[in-house]
Order: sequence, then C-alpha cells, then structure tokens
Amino acid sequence: KQWYQRRVRDMCKHFLNESSTFSSFHTEQTFRHKQHMTCSTENVIYKIDCVIHNLSYIGYTTTSIKTRFSNNKSHLKTKNISCEIVKHLMEPGHDIDFSSTKAYDESLSRCIKVTLIEKVELGSASTTAEKEAKCETREGYWQTQLKTLHAGGGLNSKDSRKYVTRRRQTRRG
Repeated sequence: KQWYQRRVRDMCKHFLNESSTFSSFHTEQTFRHKQHMTCSTENVIYKIDCVIHNLSYIGYTTTSIKTRFSNNKSHLKTKNISCEIVKHLMEPGHDIDFSSTKAYDESLSRCIKVTLIEKVELGSASTTAEKEAKCETREGYWQTQLKTLHAGGGLNSKDSRKYVTRRRQTRRG
C-alpha cells in the first residue's frame, strides 16, 4: 500500500499541471479553473498535452485521474493502444525510457503534462451509463473549445458530441 501511495504522489507531483489556468495550443485562448480538483477527484474532464509536439488530448474519467492516468501509463508500457494519446506517445520522437520505473516516469514527464479541466456535475445521474453520458457531453464541449479533434490539429479522433447525440437517438428509436 505504501508503494502505491508513493506512486500516486509521484503522478500528482510529476505530471499534474496545478496552474489556475489552462490553454489551447491551437487557439491560444486561456481558461480559468472554476472548481478545485485534485488527483482524487472523480468524474473529471482532463487534458493531456504532448509538450514535444504541442498537441492536446481531451478525455474524461468517472474514476479519479490518478486511476485513469495509471491505466494510460500501463497501456503505454505494454504497448496497448487504448486511446489516441497512448498511440501518439508510441510514435517516434518521445524518447521514453522503459528501463526502470524511475526512468520511465522521468522521461514521460518531459513529454506530457496532465491538466484537470472540469469536475462534471452529475446531478441525479446514478448509473454508470448516465455518468458517462454527462461526462461525454462535457468532453465534447472541451474538445471543441480547445480544438483537440484531428480536424483541428489535435489528438482526439472521436467527437464526443456526435457520439452522445447518436447514442441518445438510438435509445429513443
């Protein structure tokens, strides 16, 4: 357990951007955080910036960012392409050192920064599907605001706004 707690602190210390603002590489627009969030906050929209290529990825998690990012790191280490940011980081030019945990964390922290953007207000959402739908809607909003879709030069391939709309229409029909 102590090992895990140290790893969580390291994630927050080395990867999490704790600034009061965040911005878009593509629009140069700056936004202020409206909520206090930590590595343990659940139901969040997050941004992962590749500082090597000035590209961003917007994602969401219904668990904490420490859990989600731990999964991203594991997928990168095992070369399991689970999302666009992992796929991008596997491409040449990132110089990620897999020789030890310390080397891996240090080299990865030179490539990326994680920013918590928004804690999604769930209201009466109680099921996992309802929570995910609310998070996907907000994810789509931030993909648009920060221009992180492929069409805008970003790393996101799935437009969450379209996905949520299609899913709602399928449920009604």
